Amino acid sequence: MQIASFDDLKDIVKTGDVIALAALSVSNLPANVLKHIVNAHDKFGNIDDLTFMLANDISDYRGDGYDLDSFVSRGMVKRLIMSIIIGSPKTIEAIKDNDLEAYFVPQGLLATHYRNSSNKFPNMISKIGLHTSVDPRYSGGKVNEMTKEDIVSLLDINGEEFLQYDFPKVDVALLRGTYADNEGNIYMHQEAHLGEGYGVALAAHQNGGKVVVQVKEIVQHGSFKPTEVFIPGELVDYVFINDDPKLHRQTIQHYYNPAISGEYKVLSMPEPVNKFSTRKVILRRAAQFLNEGNVVSIGFGINNELSNLLVEEKVENSVQLNIDTGVFGGMIGSGQNFGLNYNLDAKMRHEMTWDFIYNGGLDIAYLSFAEVDQFGNVNVSKYGDRMNGCGGFIDISQTVKKIVFSGTMVVGSQATCNNKELVIEQEGHSKKFVENVHNMDFNASYAKELGQEIYYVTERAVFQLTDDGLKLIEIAAGLDLERDILANLAFQPIIAEELKVTDQQIYQENWGGLQQRIKDNGSNY
Repeated sequence: MQIASFDDLKDIVKTGDVIALAALSVSNLPANVLKHIVNAHDKFGNIDDLTFMLANDISDYRGDGYDLDSFVSRGMVKRLIMSIIIGSPKTIEAIKDNDLEAYFVPQGLLATHYRNSSNKFPNMISKIGLHTSVDPRYSGGKVNEMTKEDIVSLLDINGEEFLQYDFPKVDVALLRGTYADNEGNIYMHQEAHLGEGYGVALAAHQNGGKVVVQVKEIVQHGSFKPTEVFIPGELVDYVFINDDPKLHRQTIQHYYNPAISGEYKVLSMPEPVNKFSTRKVILRRAAQFLNEGNVVSIGFGINNELSNLLVEEKVENSVQLNIDTGVFGGMIGSGQNFGLNYNLDAKMRHEMTWDFIYNGGLDIAYLSFAEVDQFGNVNVSKYGDRMNGCGGFIDISQTVKKIVFSGTMVVGSQATCNNKELVIEQEGHSKKFVENVHNMDFNASYAKELGQEIYYVTERAVFQLTDDGLKLIEIAAGLDLERDILANLAFQPIIAEELKVTDQQIYQENWGGLQQRIKDNGSNY
């Protein structure tokens, strides 16, 4: 292990290198290392044509830090292999303008492949991604016209279909920890999540590459328990000691909050109760599919506020929440704190969380949708001017037993609640229930083969995926079926013979009925 300096960093990363990071926005992001590499490029101009591999988007969301946009805006990046991109506007525009190659691939596969990237194993082979945009029979994960090379191929093994993912070898791992000891062992004590840094370090080491880890300080060997080592020193080539707290933020909002790193528990939810709105109505209806003891996956978007609702309804201990970043239980942060839990029960490496998910650890998943079509297919990745990527959506939606997709029915609509009824005050401008989705992130036909139970919850109505197609099973009180529902669908759904009215109690300021509903679900299960 060597203490890294600016001079070291300008020589460690070379033109054409494949760089892997294990961060989520600013969490675990070695921002000072990135700063020095960018500065080296500005000074010497010899670091270009880079490939970045990212299981999560990296961004400081403030515009004055060092992240993916810092590299892309300088023309340093040739190719991106990632699962999701939200907080990097310059990078998104570069992808749209065909200035660089880009792939969207399932997050779990990207996070877990590192540990299997040695010459003792074949390329990543999995059923995850079949019959979606990742499948080469669709786009093979390619995001724009500039992206030509196939990194996903279809295999037949003993009569079964699989996808093979051919990811490039890692030349440089840029990672972060809280401390390093003088033997190079890395500790993650104050970090919000562990990430997949151990696997990334393995992949770089096996390939003869370099592992660089940014830390707050170096401590004496033996200062911590051996069981607290996250990356053993044998895998670490350089340790970079951060000298600027702004470039080692635990989260976007905090330099360091011990409650988020699991060092103490808070007595109450440190985030406000969700304001009463149609968004809250959707969450209330979606939550009614929960059963006592469910292990619940919470997706990005509207559902990242579900934890707040469970606390408000005093049922947070009735289920266990899981975020695929590697944190289990507790109360999930919403907004820009999403993916980082308070009062967590367990903190695991990112790739180990996917082991848990792939092996049936989840009972139900709450996922968002951008488009739903007549067959029940779902698009979350590419719609309108948005280009988000799939994140862990594909991995989870092809693994879990029950899925609840949540979202508003029409983009831009305005609705209020009056006397426990829904009132559409102004109709929206874009239908989200379309004839055919523009990007296949969830394949309804494949879900039927897998025997999954699928629901689609909006503020106006609830749909269920059946063998015969998408069925309308509930409508909000106060709405006209033809005017408020069917007129806003680009297709004719199956309508249940006994079309139910959604529980009217959820369309008021205070509810308090979720606890009983979960108990009732258990008695009828």
